Amino acid sequence: MKKKSNILFRRVMCALLLTHCSLFTAMAQDKLEPYIDAALVSHYMWRGQDLGNVCFQPEIGIQWKGLDLCLEGSTGFTHEEYEELDIHLNYRYKGFNIGVTDMWAEGSLDSRYFSYDSRLGGHQFEGEIGYECKYGSLTWHTIFAGNDFKINGDRAYSSFVELAVPFKFFDLDWDFRLGVCPYESSGATISIDSEDDLGNPITESYTAYFYAGGFGVNMVSLRATKNFPLSQKFKLPVFVEIHANPAAENARILMGISLATF
Repeated sequence: MKKKSNILFRRVMCALLLTHCSLFTAMAQDKLEPYIDAALVSHYMWRGQDLGNVCFQPEIGIQWKGLDLCLEGSTGFTHEEYEELDIHLNYRYKGFNIGVTDMWAEGSLDSRYFSYDSRLGGHQFEGEIGYECKYGSLTWHTIFAGNDFKINGDRAYSSFVELAVPFKFFDLDWDFRLGVCPYESSGATISIDSEDDLGNPITESYTAYFYAGGFGVNMVSLRATKNFPLSQKFKLPVFVEIHANPAAENARILMGISLATF
């Protein structure tokens, strides 16, 4: 299984490199559109998962004829905070989109960025396919390689289906999102050493899933955004969001500010 995963990984990386090279080859014929963005959020919630406290979320990328290649991630104020670096390649055509993402997060057993061990490393390779129109979007995400295994050791192919519906109300830009885990995702058995009431050492174990142990609603979020004008040419987008995970029975309210968009 590991050999097949390595072959698949090499194929994906070759496809990314070929696409990347083709983008620069096309510079003589078509204009590339670079962009940067950065946000400051009070709490990092992602697909119903609580990933940390106050953090910066920078992004830099280029677009060309429906292709979008970007680097994005998250970084906190201390070394103990969640660290993330993703490489995302996406292609859009008449509302349809298909993409692949190399997601890396520090904190796994081997958090070195250039460690691609499928079971111990911090990389997960995810494919996505979806459709978007003026009424909203529907996207299916599946992890096809990297660190993504069930409790029994089988590859999990953890998936997440997301529905997004934007709308305007009271001069605010709203965004409603619903996220569903269609089947058992990757997971691990966590053991914690503690003591009973008499002071005797005991070990408690529980199972933690990436999304859920079966079908479940993992995310319900509602975001309201308002652009505050700072000058004739510059506006400051500020949002407030309620982000809940019914499967895990938790919820958060957070706010964010877009610091730069070019």
